[in-house]
Amino acid sequence: MDRGALSVEEFLSVNRDLMIACPYQPGNLKISKKACLQRQKAAQKRKAEPAQVEDLFQFFVSQGLRRCQKCTVLR
Repeated sequence: MDRGALSVEEFLSVNRDLMIACPYQPGNLKISKKACLQRQKAAQKRKAEPAQVEDLFQFFVSQGLRRCQKCTVLR
């Protein structure tokens, strides 16, 4: 095992209570509670109009934040 993977495992073992498994994002995403709150705030601030499909990165960011808008995991 390389040092990077060991560092992640050490971090998770120490900070496990600060992490949540996000049920709304693909890939069994583990995210900190702080980052989850930041995503919810960003989702509330995002523009109501849909992102342009030509900009695929912004489109996927917008779709991901859309799932966070009504999330109640931390409430």
